[in-house]
Amino acid sequence: MSSPSSSTGPDPGPAPGGGPPGQPGWGPPPPQGAPPAQGYGQQAPGYASAPSYGGGQSFAGDRPGGVMAAAIIGIVMGVLALISLFSLGLLFAFGGVLGLLALLSVAAGIVLLIGGIQVLQGKSPQLLLLGSYASIGIQLLTLVWALVSGWGFLFTGVLGFVLPAAIVFLLRQPVAKQHYAARGISY
Repeated sequence: MSSPSSSTGPDPGPAPGGGPPGQPGWGPPPPQGAPPAQGYGQQAPGYASAPSYGGGQSFAGDRPGGVMAAAIIGIVMGVLALISLFSLGLLFAFGGVLGLLALLSVAAGIVLLIGGIQVLQGKSPQLLLLGSYASIGIQLLTLVWALVSGWGFLFTGVLGFVLPAAIVFLLRQPVAKQHYAARGISY
């Protein structure tokens, strides 16, 4: 009877190149000056490298910060306008003109809300701009009416000018225009 070790023959030992027994080795390192072997991080032949976008450039899926800020301001103003619906009856009690101006302000706020959501979805900022212009006009009328009727200067009138003006300013910046022009949207 023979022993188990004599039937299999001698132990083959490690594979050439340092691999475990029975497995192919990695082989010796390439000589100096030879091109490195294909591995991770290297480009396969026949494929072009991805374009890099530097500095002020943006591609279609990337919104500039000013566009995002304008959309968020529009959404916040729209939500505040919806909340002001609860005080609409009280404003009509103070006067019909004040109630009507508040109702118009709520309508402009809803336009700002919808326009801000559309901008976040990547659509045209046209509705957000129109809502901003309407809001500025309504706030101007409200401020004039408040001064004429003796209500005095209203702080909300200042915010009604500043925030929509900020939206218009942000959307009229060259970066925002380039972003929408790259997507084929003119406004």
